[in-house]
Amino acid sequence: MNVKKFLIGAGLAYTASIALYTAFVVKKGKEFEADLDKSPESLDDSVICGGKLKSFNGQTMQDLRLGAFCGGMQLDFSDVVTDKSGYRMDIKVISGGFNVILPDNFKVKIVDTCQFGGIADNTICTDPENPVSLSVFADVKCGGINFENANAEHDPFKKCCHHEKQNEVNISIDD
Repeated sequence: MNVKKFLIGAGLAYTASIALYTAFVVKKGKEFEADLDKSPESLDDSVICGGKLKSFNGQTMQDLRLGAFCGGMQLDFSDVVTDKSGYRMDIKVISGGFNVILPDNFKVKIVDTCQFGGIADNTICTDPENPVSLSVFADVKCGGINFENANAEHDPFKKCCHHEKQNEVNISIDD
């Protein structure tokens, strides 16, 4: 009987802690949303307990703020119009994530604070002579951010691991 009471109590404590954590994250998300630029031309956005898929085709790129709180978002900037050589992206993530698709001429620079999460830059700038610089300032807690090119025909691991295709050698051992 004591084991049954312990399991019920543990289950209730676990459920209460999840509810409190979710309430905390939602509160942080609402505070973040309150500070966003709400003008029609702004690209600032956030998601709370849900998901979004946004495409910015034909829109002019600008500095922006993004937030994901118990949710995720995919942002497609692949056909965005650029009118300057550098942009800033501020990102806050708590138990969520982003997949950001960028044009091939963007060069990403990341400054981050990650706790139980991370950031992957899988982009390759195909125009190193005239890149568009994207400075990303990210705060990630229990989540992640992925940056990738629009037409990812390349191997993203080649950039970070510098591996080359090895010649296959078949060895057979005869008895």
